[in-house]
Amino acid sequence: MTGTKFSYDEVPYSSFTFPQTRPDRLATLAAIYGMRPAAPEKCRVLELGCGDGTNLLSFAYILPDSHFVGIDLSKIHIDLANAVTGELGLKNLEFYCEDVMNFTRERFGEFDYIIAHGLFSWVPDFVRAKVLEIYSECLAPQGVGYISYNTYPGCKSREMIWDMMKFASSDLEDPMRKVNTGVQFLNFINTAAAKDTAHHAVINNELAGFSQRTFENIFHDDFSSMNQPFYFHEFVDLIKPHGLQFLSEVNAFWSESNLNADVTAMLDKLGSDVVRKEQCIDFIKGTPFRSSLVCRDTIKLDRDLKPELLERFYLSSQVEAESKEPDLKSSTMERFNGAEGGSIETKNPLTKAALTHMQGIWSRSVSFEELVCEASSLAGETTDEDVTEAKTELFEFFKRGFVYLNRSRLNFPAVAGDRPVSSKFVRWQIGKKCSTITALSGMNLRPTDDLMLLLLMLCDGTRDRAELAAEVGKRIEFSPEKQEEMIGRLPNEIDDRLAEYARLGLLES
Repeated sequence: MTGTKFSYDEVPYSSFTFPQTRPDRLATLAAIYGMRPAAPEKCRVLELGCGDGTNLLSFAYILPDSHFVGIDLSKIHIDLANAVTGELGLKNLEFYCEDVMNFTRERFGEFDYIIAHGLFSWVPDFVRAKVLEIYSECLAPQGVGYISYNTYPGCKSREMIWDMMKFASSDLEDPMRKVNTGVQFLNFINTAAAKDTAHHAVINNELAGFSQRTFENIFHDDFSSMNQPFYFHEFVDLIKPHGLQFLSEVNAFWSESNLNADVTAMLDKLGSDVVRKEQCIDFIKGTPFRSSLVCRDTIKLDRDLKPELLERFYLSSQVEAESKEPDLKSSTMERFNGAEGGSIETKNPLTKAALTHMQGIWSRSVSFEELVCEASSLAGETTDEDVTEAKTELFEFFKRGFVYLNRSRLNFPAVAGDRPVSSKFVRWQIGKKCSTITALSGMNLRPTDDLMLLLLMLCDGTRDRAELAAEVGKRIEFSPEKQEEMIGRLPNEIDDRLAEYARLGLLES
């Protein structure tokens, strides 16, 4: 493991949070399939290969009564993680510079959730076996494990890209030069390759993705000497000897969302053979990467999901009516658009009202009982049949990824206070110039503009709204012809933004 340690000390990984690994996300998926996982508000979480700790730091800040442990081979990463832990005053997490090969249950204990993101494909076989041994020995009886890995068949084409870049930079040692040379060579191949061919499309698609990735990410992922993708069925075969079974994909209810009805019907014929069905989906979609959840194979999972499931969870949705004034009282068909594309339609007044209410309180969640009550006040008189139909439709929208279920309801202020306070973790992220910030709701958000960054940094509890407006006016430059107009609009602009930031979970009480 010496080479791995050296490479990450030489080129430390960037600070990232991974919302898909949140304890509440894992707990929700486990509960959907009939498990009884530990409450996210009071649990123990282990992350193997935690990098500089940013992911666990975000969880520890949001969940102060839970305990977190991070392991990483890079001393630079762990030193950074421990420094930030002290800076944020967090007492509920520990970081260790440790080789996973030396990890024991006797020393570290049992965990409700174990995370290995960006590790499994990038270590030798004997380390991979040790990682699974840790899951087998240290996962609580109702515990949930998260393992991400590169996947075939999607990585078949990506391996070609990696080989091209490695070939072009094989005589270089400096990481920055290796990446730059590799990418430049790939651009040359892309220009020289015949257009309108599958080969050109693969290269072009990979180059387009580079704009969303950091230099460190490209270096460690694409130039790694160890990078082993797996077919999904091979991954399942690897975990079986360790007493583990596949629970679900972390995006379980998005995998079939863009498959047509005929394809879905054919997949349904596979019945209870989950592994074969998931493998077929990978073949259909050309999946290059998976984030799979595992649990003990002694657990009997309930995969026969029914609409009544909604009654056990809190619901949330970000869909927005296409019409500016949707008709919530009649049976007029209305279309609702998803935040990440796609759309759904319904003519049920109660369903329309429920979707409208959830969009209005986003990013908060609401129990099904509360949702029916609020939606009924918008839709007017409703019957038991209306409720049953709405439940069925919302369940279908949940399976298609437009409605989210949450096992617990995170609490954060609904409105900004007189002297607003933004999340200290968010202010730390802004100071580090992170590309995204992590709300108390657990979501990653990309800052919209400099005013958002400045206002969140100024919201440290020492300024009222008038003082915030005055300070923003001093620090933001406006063109001379718009100076007076913009300064005059700042108080209202700041009020509107603070209301939005509270809604998103960026403010504390």
